[in-house]
Amino acid sequence: MLIDTFDTTVLLILMIALTLAILVIVGVKVWYSFKIIKANAESSKSEYLETMFAHIGDTIRAVVNNTTQTYVAEQKNNGKFDLDQQRCAFKLSQAAVHNLLNAEARSLIAQTHGDVPKWISTQIESAVLEQGLAKFVDKP
Repeated sequence: MLIDTFDTTVLLILMIALTLAILVIVGVKVWYSFKIIKANAESSKSEYLETMFAHIGDTIRAVVNNTTQTYVAEQKNNGKFDLDQQRCAFKLSQAAVHNLLNAEARSLIAQTHGDVPKWISTQIESAVLEQGLAKFVDKP
């Protein structure tokens, strides 16, 4: 009888230990799965932001190129590209960019950089400098 009680007690302890071990293993697997899911989500978010800002940058550069090829070129051909015309060209580019950006793009800029108009102005300045038109960046 003592052996039967001992065998039952040992068996019960082994079952409890095995159950706890299984719970720990399952818990670690669940934790690791969530860690992988979170890492994938962060990676996807990072890729999404990178892609969106690449598109926004392309849009800004296209606007600056368009302004340069149309308004700036015309003013230079007429010999009128002075400081006031530079400011006007800058404002034209700002207005065009603001008109082209949708609500999602504005929201992303606001979330990551804060002041949307200031960030856009800085990006326009950068695009102009890339073109070698340093005088164009003299803002109003």
